[in-house]
Amino acid sequence: MPRRNTITAPRVSSGRSAARFQRALFLLLVLFAPASEAGLARYAQLVVADAPNENKPRDGIRITYLGVNGYQFESGAHALLVDPYFTRANLWSVLTHQPIAPERALVAEGLTQVHPRVDAILVTHAHFDHLLDVPEIARRTGAEIFAGATAVNLVGALGFPRRQCTVVRPGERRTIGPWKMEVLAAEHDHVFGSKPPFPGTVPPSAQPPRTASDWKLGEPLAFIIEANGQRIYIESGGVPGPLPPRVGRIDLAILGVALPDSRRRFADAVRWLQPRYILPSHQDDFFLPVASGFTFGKLTDFPGVRRTYEREALPGRLILLDYFRPWTLR
Repeated sequence: MPRRNTITAPRVSSGRSAARFQRALFLLLVLFAPASEAGLARYAQLVVADAPNENKPRDGIRITYLGVNGYQFESGAHALLVDPYFTRANLWSVLTHQPIAPERALVAEGLTQVHPRVDAILVTHAHFDHLLDVPEIARRTGAEIFAGATAVNLVGALGFPRRQCTVVRPGERRTIGPWKMEVLAAEHDHVFGSKPPFPGTVPPSAQPPRTASDWKLGEPLAFIIEANGQRIYIESGGVPGPLPPRVGRIDLAILGVALPDSRRRFADAVRWLQPRYILPSHQDDFFLPVASGFTFGKLTDFPGVRRTYEREALPGRLILLDYFRPWTLR
């Protein structure tokens, strides 16, 4: 027994030291990264939006960008959300292991841009910038949550009713109102060496998450969403490597490009999907309030993404969306 104790204690200490070191390194990277371009003004020709005051179309899918990797899709009187996040926990709280929680006033303000009733919320993975606000949004909109097991376990630990959650796995297909959904396996970008941030899973008996690192990555997923004859592929990023067989016609590919790994795979992902439209996602500085307007994150590189698109002569039209300016995919 004494020997077992002497082995276990250093491992815990080492893990905590490594986590502190990673947080400090990430802070230095953010603080000393070259200043990013502020907003979308330079790329106005790429920003798509419906005409102001245009009535909701009866055809296609109406898409509203909510920030980070959050989207609302509308088809007629139905709405579906992916990764909605309005709280925007500040960088210092995240890196110094301070408690974070949904800011209900910010969630309520964000939901003024969202349909009052939502069929479902899809979650690509369980990090805080994808899942933190989901239980509160689901309570307010009546939506059912569809996510990997870790995400469902985390929201369950917070007291959200598990009967309002469905665990989904790669290869599954679901129909929710007018939405046909296919679940695909995905990966998260790596930040330090061979690991993504906050890796790991949590069991059904998980304690309520308090700090950013408690929101473990879980099981990354991608989704194909179909309605009104349009098919959308959405994920939050990935790593270079072999791609699965073709997934059929894709009208819009929403591809996370937050970090270098996902930007290195961008061209291969676009060639794999062959979409009519390409929307790079997860590019804004999600530590700033939505009210500040779209600002590129310091570690993002949209000019590089655009150069790749042009140099590789990739298929599809490259587009951007601004916060809360709906655009209809037809």
